[in-house]
Amino acid sequence: MQWDVPPPGGMRSPDRLPTQAITSINPEYLTPDALAELGDWFRARPTEPKVYRDFLRVDLARAMGEVMRELPVWERYSAVQRHKDDPPTAGHFVARSLPACLDDGRLRPGHRTVLRTFLSFVVMSGALQAWIQEGVGVRLDPTRSSLELASYRAGDRIEEHQDLLPGRILAVNFYLDETYRTGSGARLGYRNEDGREFYVDPLFNTFALIPILPESFHWVEPYEEPDMGRFTVSVGQHRVV
Repeated sequence: MQWDVPPPGGMRSPDRLPTQAITSINPEYLTPDALAELGDWFRARPTEPKVYRDFLRVDLARAMGEVMRELPVWERYSAVQRHKDDPPTAGHFVARSLPACLDDGRLRPGHRTVLRTFLSFVVMSGALQAWIQEGVGVRLDPTRSSLELASYRAGDRIEEHQDLLPGRILAVNFYLDETYRTGSGARLGYRNEDGREFYVDPLFNTFALIPILPESFHWVEPYEEPDMGRFTVSVGQHRVV
């Protein structure tokens, strides 16, 4: 579903948001001031990450974190960037075959409900995109939201890269590991167009947005805990082109 952007200079209003955004996002981030602040961040230069702590309503964050810990569809993912002899530029786990996982009984009924609700919020209903769009004031393409569920074990990381796909303007990440503590590694790194670096600790119920620009790079530092963790939901956002 496509939601209208606010008019140029118009007031950002939570009244324009779909119900699923209002029932999923911490009310602190649904105010006109919060939406205006998001727009100011998006337009500011030089760029930097935008980080929200306690972004989701806590019951949804905890329930989705439990689902990710018990997902039965984690598969090892490695990427080689240029040549077959290059070392992997990414090594972590991704959740494959989510539709089958929802339908074949491998997840408990309660977890299936939580997963369906969360996926509806972040992609299928357009609710998350509507919140972002209301803040940044740019029309986003509802047909091009990419989605990845990821987890990490000791040594897993992602080397610096750019995600310069046509129309992509933002990468957004939900961090949903209640056991993660500062010092466990796997921080999100971001280097902006001036060469300044920023680091985001993927603490539980953090939501981070980073601008995608030809001059910027981002990466994930090595994870330092032995057990699977740093549960992450990543969504790419693309402007209408």
